[in-house]
Amino acid sequence: MSTHAARIACVVVPNFAIAALYRVEPALRAIPVALTDGPGPRAAIVAVSAAAAHLGVRTGLTATQGTAICTTLTLRPMPGAPPQPTAAAASSAPPASGGADYRRAAQAALCEVAASCSPLIEDSHDDSGTGHGGLVYLNARGAPFPSEHALGAALTARAAHVGLEAHVGIASTKTTARLAALTGSGVTVVSPGTERRFLAPLGIDFLEPDPERAAILIRWGITRIGQLACLSPAASGRRLGALGATLVRRARGEDGSPLVPRPMPLAFEEEIDLDYDIDTLEPLAFVLRGCLDRLLARLALRALACDELRLSLRLATQGWEERIVAVAAPTTDAKVLLTLARLHLETHPPAASVEAIRVAARPAHVRAAQLDLYRPAGPAPERLATTLARLTAICGTGRVGQPAIVNSHRPEAIALMPFDPDTPQPQLRSTLPPGSCRLALRAIRPPRPVEVFDTRGELDFVRGEGFGGRVVAVAGPWRLAGEWWTADGFTRDYYDVSLSDGGIYRIYRDRRTTMWFVEGEYD
Repeated sequence: MSTHAARIACVVVPNFAIAALYRVEPALRAIPVALTDGPGPRAAIVAVSAAAAHLGVRTGLTATQGTAICTTLTLRPMPGAPPQPTAAAASSAPPASGGADYRRAAQAALCEVAASCSPLIEDSHDDSGTGHGGLVYLNARGAPFPSEHALGAALTARAAHVGLEAHVGIASTKTTARLAALTGSGVTVVSPGTERRFLAPLGIDFLEPDPERAAILIRWGITRIGQLACLSPAASGRRLGALGATLVRRARGEDGSPLVPRPMPLAFEEEIDLDYDIDTLEPLAFVLRGCLDRLLARLALRALACDELRLSLRLATQGWEERIVAVAAPTTDAKVLLTLARLHLETHPPAASVEAIRVAARPAHVRAAQLDLYRPAGPAPERLATTLARLTAICGTGRVGQPAIVNSHRPEAIALMPFDPDTPQPQLRSTLPPGSCRLALRAIRPPRPVEVFDTRGELDFVRGEGFGGRVVAVAGPWRLAGEWWTADGFTRDYYDVSLSDGGIYRIYRDRRTTMWFVEGEYD
């Protein structure tokens, strides 16, 4: 690539508001569409698609006039426009402003396209919502591509991957790069030293002069950038002020404004307003799949995966409802994430019908797994997460996990923790000497009540559900007590008994209630 001191690439999405809408609703590409500044028939049209413009619809008309020109025109309110007030809303609080701003997500996706090719990015659309939406600058010098045309081709291809049709201009100044992207199609490269010749035939409105200076230039007969470039910057400054001198320098291709890179936050979020409230899972999953596809396409540009999924559902009656879907390992598989989200919503359905969906991903790098030469590879973490989610949906929350050690001497004490294959399991070691007879105790949970008959403290007969007999041999008692500082403390006397029915059992007497229980049977 060129080693010129400064080379700047500009990525532009023409008709950005319509392009951002197409990204969320691809089916609208085939029909005439217009965006309005609010709901209702008197709302003004602020953006139109190419199909609508071909039929005569233009900006400035009202929604009624647009539908009169084109009966098949589809109208959508611009994001940020106040919603249509309902009878219920009119009697309570004022309506909230705006719905899901798909333009914000589209601009973030465009910035991620640029960040995938260069670390120095300038987003022209600031947080306040001002600036040029659908436009981003990046440093083209030193980008890892064999030529500037290859860089431009990569930018347009990656923009298409996230659902945006972009044009790219590359030049030595920001102004020239922007105008090359706006006036060209595909990739336009302006070689160093040819900026003035490239800008000359363009109209002065491309330089975006303020209305006062634009009127003065027209009175002087200046309508092209080449005519403006013939003026002296110093003389123009005396007649038109500092802004006039700046216009002349930009017309000459001498724009001195540098690239102002800003750090790119790793925030991945997609949001969509629904045309109708959804109260069943299948249509909700269909909309959710589109959000996940767009989200994962953006993550792929940064070589990242989804480590945790956050669902925000705007309900018809109760505001926003937040959900967190745990992921066992970072993944880029939309099918896995959709299955986890579906199972979560099946287990915890929304309290009311859903009006809007916001999906956010916590990014993470995919972990490289070291395989064993002598053992087959185990199941993928994504499949494990899906299986656990299915089990949770069947068994219920709090019933699926892995056993955890509890700080208690109570024999039946047990706890569940979220399953993690990387968590080391406690190793149980036998304390019996080698060669000793080993019996396995089959635990009974929970312990079952039994009847025990004794003579002067000696156990004679034990009878329980499904077993019973005279005591042939007995060992014990062993006293076990603990948790005396709580209301659920315990103190027990344990016995191992061999009965005449051939079985060997472990029983105990609760010293607080004097009741007997069988805790297990030896195999």
